[in-house]
Amino acid sequence: MKEEIREYFECKKCGNRNFRSVYTFSLRFHKVNFSDELVYDRINEEKFECTKCGTIYSLEEIKEGLREIKRKRKGGKD
Repeated sequence: MKEEIREYFECKKCGNRNFRSVYTFSLRFHKVNFSDELVYDRINEEKFECTKCGTIYSLEEIKEGLREIKRKRKGGKD
């Protein structure tokens, strides 16, 4: 049986490993060249809140943190 090592993304502020999803919903209004009417896009953003201290991270920040863990494990290689 091979050894398994598990590392977690941790909150940079408090070291906690648990997060909950936080969603924001918005509409972005803008004009387009061919019309005076406003066009809108619906934007749904998912962020992640530390359950201990409330620090909020974007998905990209978490992915970067996981990439950094992987780089450290692989000895600096990506």
